[in-house]
Amino acid sequence: MVSAQLAASMDFWRNPVGVDIPGDPLSFLYVTDEAEHRMISWLAKRVFKYQRDNAGTPRQITRMVMITMGALLPGVLLQDYLAYCQPVGLPQIEFGTFGVKCYLGPGQPLDKPLIVQPLSIDVRGHTIGLVEDLIDLGHTARFVREILTSPEYGARELVIIAPYRKSAAQIDPMETITFGQVPKDTWIITPRERIETMVKRVPFWARQGINRAGCIERLRAIGYPDYLIEDWFEAAWSQVR
Repeated sequence: MVSAQLAASMDFWRNPVGVDIPGDPLSFLYVTDEAEHRMISWLAKRVFKYQRDNAGTPRQITRMVMITMGALLPGVLLQDYLAYCQPVGLPQIEFGTFGVKCYLGPGQPLDKPLIVQPLSIDVRGHTIGLVEDLIDLGHTARFVREILTSPEYGARELVIIAPYRKSAAQIDPMETITFGQVPKDTWIITPRERIETMVKRVPFWARQGINRAGCIERLRAIGYPDYLIEDWFEAAWSQVR
């Protein structure tokens, strides 16, 4: 579990280490609400710097595309800063969504990303800020770039914006704005997927022979607060077969 002192330190969140669970190939990083907000605040300032550095050029971002579902929370938080704190002279940015699915669950990547929701805004001729929650080897980014810069959609170029990237991420030559880096086998539990992770991981542990009490102990070790366990553990345990 991340201590309260570490959780308050942005130095920790820049290069965090997840919690190891015996017998589980993944480690788990439980991102606090405060850490999520502070990371997005940092990203917003870096977006403004990027915009100023590219003032008067076609490289300025004029559209933001949030990849659902993971990027909805960081994207909505980012929009709050960009819409209401934008320095004078920078172009307005229109936000939209594009549904791409890359994982079945923790540690279960799909062979190829799937489009599950059509693009909601026109991006033709625009430089796009592509918002993700995590850059993991750049698979999603490369897939989306290929789609959005195709003749069908006509985007000019993409800049990837995400709180985290995996340490093995390979997305060159795409430009990125990221806050921190996590080890390859770390599963990041963002505020928007705490229940999803619980419901999908508890049955995995149960199949390893871990009982109810043991699963609850693991959730607490990761950082889950008692109220989430009390309210939603039974839903996770009901998935055990």
